Amino acid sequence: MIATLLTAFVIVALYAAFSFGFSMIKLTQEDLRADQILVQKLETLRVYNWSKVTSGFLPSDFTTSYSTNGGVNYEVMIEVTPAPVLESYNSTLRQVTVSLSWDSGGITRNRSMTTFVSKDGLQTYKP
Repeated sequence: MIATLLTAFVIVALYAAFSFGFSMIKLTQEDLRADQILVQKLETLRVYNWSKVTSGFLPSDFTTSYSTNGGVNYEVMIEVTPAPVLESYNSTLRQVTVSLSWDSGGITRNRSMTTFVSKDGLQTYKP
């Protein structure tokens, strides 16, 4: 009887360990994909000229998924605002914030990244 109880305890503990491990892997994959989306959207700013950044060319919000066949849906929001600086060049500087959220295990998760874009920045470079 003790051996049966001990075996049952070990089986339940092993199941719990595997379940926890798989849920952590899933959450880590979702976090990594969220970071990939954030970096991808901010890196595309490098190729946009100033008029596209300031004219509303960037989509303000959209949805993208975890994989090509569905999976987790990420709600992405891009916000372009004047830079919060008081220097003389503040009219040629914009602050871009990319935020995203997704539901994972009944919990809404959020990530965001912010960068500055300058009128005479990288996008005007011609090799």
